Amino acid sequence: MASVRISTVEAPLDRPALVDPAIRLLRRALALGLLGNSERVDRLDLELVRRIAQEASAAGIGQDAAVALLQGVSGPDRLAALIERLDDSLTESPLPDRELPELLRVFGREDLALLTGTSGVSLGRYVAGSRKWPDELATRIHWLALVLSDLAGAYNDFGARRWFERERTQLDGRSPRQVLGTEWDPASPDVERVRQLAASLAGVGSAT
Repeated sequence: MASVRISTVEAPLDRPALVDPAIRLLRRALALGLLGNSERVDRLDLELVRRIAQEASAAGIGQDAAVALLQGVSGPDRLAALIERLDDSLTESPLPDRELPELLRVFGREDLALLTGTSGVSLGRYVAGSRKWPDELATRIHWLALVLSDLAGAYNDFGARRWFERERTQLDGRSPRQVLGTEWDPASPDVERVRQLAASLAGVGSAT
């Protein structure tokens, strides 16, 4: 995933009520593979938000919010609401074909296969398009992408990998990887605790 080191925030996104949701949307879009092979993002402006909206709409996600953002928005409150609606839509919409390459920038193929309960060979077939995504695997891929989007506010790729291995008091002394196990369900209460732990780290700031 591209590094996010915001050095310039253009109006109107420089308002306190807008900058945090806009950066959260940016990190989400990067983790979900909506911005392609961007190496670094250091400028936050409406052009970038509209690019995310356009890519999301093209993927069939958040189209109402995306169209409104692309047409132009009057007023910061309306803009904040649309950004949050688009972010919510991305959160609920798996894009495994786009998300998997981003995950493979952080995890090795075999390690990612273990995390998602499949094999490295199968992952290769999904990437190549020769095998259809099972719903349970697509959901796990999406969940991991969401977690990485939250971790991007605090860790680089190395730190994100280590985060999954560290035992946490919030997880009863277990590591996130231990909580997940093999055939895990993103909707289970234990796995949701892992997600909330990652989400607690998300916020405005730089990540490498």
